[in-house]
Amino acid sequence: MHLARLMAAVVVAALLPARPAAAQDVREMTFVTSEGQDELAVTVQYQDPAALHNALRDTRVLPVRFELKNTATHRVPFDWRDLRLNVGGSLPLPAGAPSAALRDIQHSRNVPAFVSFLGGRSEAFHPHQVAAWLSRQQLKDGDLAPGETRTGLVFFICPRGLTREHANGVLVLEAAGRPPQLLETKGITVHTKAPQQQGFAAMLKQTITRYFGSAPPAYDKSYALLIGIGKYRYWPALESPLQDVRKMEAYLAAQGFDEIVTITDEAVTPEAFSQPQRYFKSKLRAEDRFLFYYSGHGDTVQEGNVTRGYFPLIDARPGSTARSIAMTDVVAWTRALPSRHLLVILDSCFSGLAVPGTELKGEAPSAAQPDPDTINRIARGPARYLMMAGTAGQRSFGGQQWNGSVFTDTLLKGARSGADVYHNRIVTTRALYVWLKEAIYVETLKAHRELTPLFLDLGPASEGEFIFVSEGR
Repeated sequence: MHLARLMAAVVVAALLPARPAAAQDVREMTFVTSEGQDELAVTVQYQDPAALHNALRDTRVLPVRFELKNTATHRVPFDWRDLRLNVGGSLPLPAGAPSAALRDIQHSRNVPAFVSFLGGRSEAFHPHQVAAWLSRQQLKDGDLAPGETRTGLVFFICPRGLTREHANGVLVLEAAGRPPQLLETKGITVHTKAPQQQGFAAMLKQTITRYFGSAPPAYDKSYALLIGIGKYRYWPALESPLQDVRKMEAYLAAQGFDEIVTITDEAVTPEAFSQPQRYFKSKLRAEDRFLFYYSGHGDTVQEGNVTRGYFPLIDARPGSTARSIAMTDVVAWTRALPSRHLLVILDSCFSGLAVPGTELKGEAPSAAQPDPDTINRIARGPARYLMMAGTAGQRSFGGQQWNGSVFTDTLLKGARSGADVYHNRIVTTRALYVWLKEAIYVETLKAHRELTPLFLDLGPASEGEFIFVSEGR
């Protein structure tokens, strides 16, 4: 295929999984984008361009269907020219007018003017018909009234020189004046809270009001990045990570997290991992919460007199760190995020190497129910914590009895209800850790294994807690 005609095919290959010849895959996701009170519920749908119109085959035009609904109580402005589709997280594609799409179609088709008399043999020979179709399909500009819904295509034009290296499975929708939005592709799952679903902030307010009579200022958004690798090219396969990451994804969705990005197995390359890191660093704000979770192999490497921990990614080779990520680098990245509340959970062998430091010695909760002032303090104060499956020398493990990893399964049981020590539906990270250590000890005795979870304050001096709302007992 000529390079100019490879462009859209490269992007589509990143978007869509392999499909049977008789089927046509369409990817679709819905999210709410807002700046202040200008809320829009956006549904994005994308597929092979040729499936929309044969004239788009082998062109550089990537059409994306949008459905916009104004969920605000006032008119919201919209201009499709403000949109960018960022391929690979580093190559923004501008939105083009139908006329730009038509020019590329004509150029790619290379239809000589003198054969236009052939008429009905092909749509490619009817540029006026194609132009009319492009114009009819285009998403219209202008203000949206409250409750108004608008649907149409936006045409993004791939540049010349785009290669398969640009398409690492990451696709980000950008719009002037609004936060970016990572889109779901074949390698990345993006779960966004439904517009009508109750978010975590509202859930926590409701819980605190019920049990304490007043609610502190709520968080804004809750985000998560989940990594699970069980299928490796050169390392032994693991059964637990995919089960673990899906269970964590389902739990956080039920907790009302606004956005959960999940990357699994062959999609977890250093390049694909680094782009979501940059994405969240640009999207998170101080009043947001962020959870990072990893399940997969852990490795130790002796570097001089220091033993360092690494996470081997999909194409890493044993004995080499070239395609691995240092555990300390992952923790350093999360520490640099602006979110006030942060929780890092590492479920791997040797995860205790992630941070050289002192373990937080969890203390058993007092017998007294916390008062409203205490709840207000832990909900508002900074909270930045790290939970690790085991010490620097221990191996994480799992099995059918835990439907995955013993650490992740037990942690989720505690977050759901086990660590709700006061029966007020609030689970703090410290209470969860105290409960988790004892529960893991019981499970490991049954399995005749050893595993000691660790808990660290990533500081400085966290005063608050990363809170979960339990399901009650």
